Amino acid sequence: MRSEPLLKSFPALKSRDLDEVKTWLGRAYSVRRLDIPTRNDAFECIVNHRPLSSIAITYASYGSEMQARLEQTDFFVQGFPLTGSGDVCWNGKEQSASPTQGGIVAPPGSSASLNYSADFSHLILRITPRALTQRLALLLDRPVDPPLEFTGQHHPERLSAFRRLLRFMADELGRTDAPLPAMVLAELEDAVLSHYLLTNEHNYSALIERTPSAAAPWQVRRAVDYIEQHWDEAITIDQLTRVTETGARNLFLMFKKTYDVSPMVYLSQVRLRHARRMLSQPSPDTSVSKVGFMGGFSNMGMFAMKYHGAFG
Repeated sequence: MRSEPLLKSFPALKSRDLDEVKTWLGRAYSVRRLDIPTRNDAFECIVNHRPLSSIAITYASYGSEMQARLEQTDFFVQGFPLTGSGDVCWNGKEQSASPTQGGIVAPPGSSASLNYSADFSHLILRITPRALTQRLALLLDRPVDPPLEFTGQHHPERLSAFRRLLRFMADELGRTDAPLPAMVLAELEDAVLSHYLLTNEHNYSALIERTPSAAAPWQVRRAVDYIEQHWDEAITIDQLTRVTETGARNLFLMFKKTYDVSPMVYLSQVRLRHARRMLSQPSPDTSVSKVGFMGGFSNMGMFAMKYHGAFG
């Protein structure tokens, strides 16, 4: 039995034409192959799609068994099955898809194989990488360096709450009476980004959950103070060990425990944060190359790559 479609106020596709369906899904979700194993009159793809500023929520059902292949996505994605069942394989990680589970989190550049039952329907969350990186930087209060990487694991209780949040948004967005004010919708969109980062484990999860840096050992706090005061100067590990009166190995271990990065990576993050401040509030003589050189980046290509990776 087919589920009642969500987001009915935002119809995107209703078609029995396999090529038309593949074209739409290819543009929106990088679908490169689409097959209906058992050809029958039941196949009818219904897609309702609501894009927002940094995310998009999609409802989709197919009416027939469906197999698909996604290649080289350029977004973060997570699916939430509503009815039916299926099998999903993202980047070699297999998982069953059912209403009691959430789909595997997939970053940009992912590939996936999907196999859904005839009664399958789901909500799909798509997130732009820049928005997610910026949200993580705000949660960390520092640049995102090294890049964000997900482990494929999640918190079961938070996943259930995340599902409720996404379903609430889909219900509200689908209403034709009393729509949500723009400010409230923007706040919900921010909540989705934060919930995505808190629900699904990644290389910054422990840092988000960790005790604030004020509880760091005094050696780390002294090193941080020195870095903040001399960020636009040449700084070496030897200098930091002299300032903190500790050995390089011990300082490295304390930084990893406190910030989950090495002292030199932390220095790079501080320099990127200052670069962002200067580029966001430029003076008449501000230039990208000048800001890059101040931050210790002699290669402007490397500076651009690091800046984009940290802030989107």
